[in-house]
Amino acid sequence: MLITRVKATNFYGVKDPVEISFTEGGEKEKVGYFNRDKERISLISGFYGANASGKSTVLNIIDTVIRVMLAKQQDFMIAPNGIKQDIVLALPNYHTSMQSKPIVLEVDFIIGDDKYSYSFSIVNEGKEISQEVLYKNKNKIFSREDHKITFEADTKKKLAILAENIVAPKKSSFLSVLLDDSSDISVFVNLKEEIGISDLKQINNQVCFITDKRTVQMGQNNINGLMAFAINYLNSDTKTAGEKIDVVNSVVKYFEPSFDKLNIEKIGDNSPNNNPMNGSISIKYEAIYKDFYKELGIMELSAGTRELISYISDILRMIKIGGIVVYDETSKFYHPDMEIAILNLFKDKDINKNNAQLFFSSHNHETFDVLHNDQAHIVEKKDSVITVSKVSDYDVKERDNVKRVYRLGSLGGVPDTIDFNRIINNLL
Repeated sequence: MLITRVKATNFYGVKDPVEISFTEGGEKEKVGYFNRDKERISLISGFYGANASGKSTVLNIIDTVIRVMLAKQQDFMIAPNGIKQDIVLALPNYHTSMQSKPIVLEVDFIIGDDKYSYSFSIVNEGKEISQEVLYKNKNKIFSREDHKITFEADTKKKLAILAENIVAPKKSSFLSVLLDDSSDISVFVNLKEEIGISDLKQINNQVCFITDKRTVQMGQNNINGLMAFAINYLNSDTKTAGEKIDVVNSVVKYFEPSFDKLNIEKIGDNSPNNNPMNGSISIKYEAIYKDFYKELGIMELSAGTRELISYISDILRMIKIGGIVVYDETSKFYHPDMEIAILNLFKDKDINKNNAQLFFSSHNHETFDVLHNDQAHIVEKKDSVITVSKVSDYDVKERDNVKRVYRLGSLGGVPDTIDFNRIINNLL
């Protein structure tokens, strides 16, 4: 799968439509791109900007689109404090001028030889889907208006009267219902095969999100990522689990030479209903070092080591299968050279043989060296409106010192430290 375009309106900090293309014209091969027909698709795209400029919001466009495509939503969720809360599919922009307007999200992507385009609208403060449409190779597969589903003529003819009785749930996309093997449509009609979208089921295993919204909900401390890795390891068969732990151990050994291996064991009831995340059982989760007389608890490890343990296995799996990694703030815990080494995995043709794709945000301007000018995006927020531009939109040549131009503020997306210093001086 390769994402070629995203667009959002009235989404989080996005007020006016923001559209980002990850393709460019040209048949000549270029490092960091996949050539298809007469265009190149970027395999690595970076987003830069000051704090609270909207970098995470841009990455969450991809997160939300994939989640709505695949996940059947529930009416309510139980928060950690036990309070029942409404499910919100996507947060709207809370600017008063956008209150009555729908959230609109679009994505274009490629799977194999097929081009897809998918869009939907969400209303009622992000809680209900009102419109939805899916195209495959420019042919409309289905469209939705509130609960009513309309198919293209041939499909409608095959389904006969059944087509008139198919309705979409208000809190879920119709696409997620189609792709759910347990839904009535899949059980009785097998409609996804009938309309030729079976390939979309593979998306569920081809995207890895490393974002605060998705995995690090307890703050900047990798806790959810660490636990997700442990659960995945404990629930895998012996061979798969061994391969996963070997990958992590070998990478962490490079990171910390005295590190020997991780020790992850389930303690307590082994029934499948018990889950370490809800506290029903406990885990022995420790790091063993060659010259230490005892193991270190997982939270005693450095932030960089915890980040590697949490995500390196998933990153390498995406590279191996040609999936997508969405990584918010790659500069958060790593040394700049380590961050650049991770990003470069996606540019190396000998490593990234199946054209895996990376979307990342960073505060490290050194990573501009990894990207071409049209792969580097500057994100800014002015008057509560997020804008996204490419370095190639400015009068900057590929051979120019983009890092210097960026630090001087010529591209935007840098904080106003002069005002910051003035405020701090006044406070002191």
